[in-house]
Amino acid sequence: MENGFKTMSQSADEGRSGSEPSEEGRGSVASQLKSYGVDTNQMTEAATERASELQQLIIEEIRARPMRAIGWAAAAGVVFGFWAAK
Repeated sequence: MENGFKTMSQSADEGRSGSEPSEEGRGSVASQLKSYGVDTNQMTEAATERASELQQLIIEEIRARPMRAIGWAAAAGVVFGFWAAK
């Protein structure tokens, strides 16, 4: 039983390492985007700014309507609970 688990774990690790892009792969993607005229640094900054704006909007909405936020969280918990139970 333990040997089978080790084999399964090793094969999962081998599959996982092959699916993640390496540092070299990420660099080549960035260089390809830059060759097309895409500024990856500007895109990163814009995405970070938009994410922080969305986070601030969510915080303000929760503070303005805490009971509604609790209701949505409870509804999502019930849906995910039923989904996970299947």
